[in-house]
Amino acid sequence: MRQRDRSALRTGLIATLGAAIVAAAAIGAARAASAAAGHALALQYCVKCHGVDGKGDGPAVAAEHLSPPPGDWTDKEDMAEHPDVFLRNIIEQGGQAMDKSAQMPAFGKKLTPAQVNDLIAYIRTFSR
Repeated sequence: MRQRDRSALRTGLIATLGAAIVAAAAIGAARAASAAAGHALALQYCVKCHGVDGKGDGPAVAAEHLSPPPGDWTDKEDMAEHPDVFLRNIIEQGGQAMDKSAQMPAFGKKLTPAQVNDLIAYIRTFSR
């Protein structure tokens, strides 16, 4: 391979690597923004049951005698068993649709698909 060809290849590889780094940073920033937006949604819709710390111990658990208790978002093993599609379905369709507690309401008519994505991004921050 000629020196000029190697130099062009090296320049192309460096440019590609740089673009990949910029893209990864943008994805990371989008996830952070998503989780921040999801946090606001969780405060509005979820903390009553799941609690501020995501442990499933919100004020409604004792007051309304929720049984079984809401899911614990901080349980890494349990959360690893639930892919995002499961979370999407339970958020949109409610617990009963997913063979979980009928006390988990459906939010599919209240939240847009983008908001559900934001909420999932936020929920995932508890089990990392």
